[in-house]
Amino acid sequence: MATVAGIGPVALATPLDLLQTQAPQLARLYAAYPQYGDGLSRYAAGQGFSRPVERLATVVHELIHIDSAAHQGYYIDGVYYEPYLAASAWPSLRNEEVGPWMRGDEKGNIYSLYMRATPKNTLGNALDEVNAYGQVLPFVCRNEADSADRQIRNLLGQLYVVEAFLRVARMARPEDYRALTRRHASAGALKTITGRAWYALVACGVPAAQLPNQETRYLLERME
Repeated sequence: MATVAGIGPVALATPLDLLQTQAPQLARLYAAYPQYGDGLSRYAAGQGFSRPVERLATVVHELIHIDSAAHQGYYIDGVYYEPYLAASAWPSLRNEEVGPWMRGDEKGNIYSLYMRATPKNTLGNALDEVNAYGQVLPFVCRNEADSADRQIRNLLGQLYVVEAFLRVARMARPEDYRALTRRHASAGALKTITGRAWYALVACGVPAAQLPNQETRYLLERME
């Protein structure tokens, strides 16, 4: 409660109130999994997301993963986008193969904490992370801007992973790369997820010229 002169105690909006108003589709997702709320909130705090908005955003981030896996489609605003993590949908490359080819400017906390910890993950998994970060970032930037740096850094890091996958596929697995340009569901999911992430980052103050998107744009221009 806050006290306003001449009015008295006024109830302040909680992070969940804000989510329900600003991102009702994410609030509905949160409400669909009540059994995970407390556990994921503790997990978020344990990961260092201790402030109210960033903690709720991290819970919702994880619920996006859970719901996407349950429906075998990337959850985006209540719609599930194929092909999700199907091995046949993405280049036959894994983190352990791509990591050594990442440039110095691409290596950050995501390389250290994600790439090395998940050596068998694919481009589809990286997009799963981009999708989750991209959907919760606007909520954090709007309501707890001084907590947004870590979310921004992690999203940029995952976009660098996507860029590295596409570059290595283009240079070392040309057949896989050409196949990706012909898979309209895969390329469509890639376009939707990365496009939304770029928009969210720019809205949070990241200059468009600094977005890691060169390889993604190059691929999308060559869709057959």
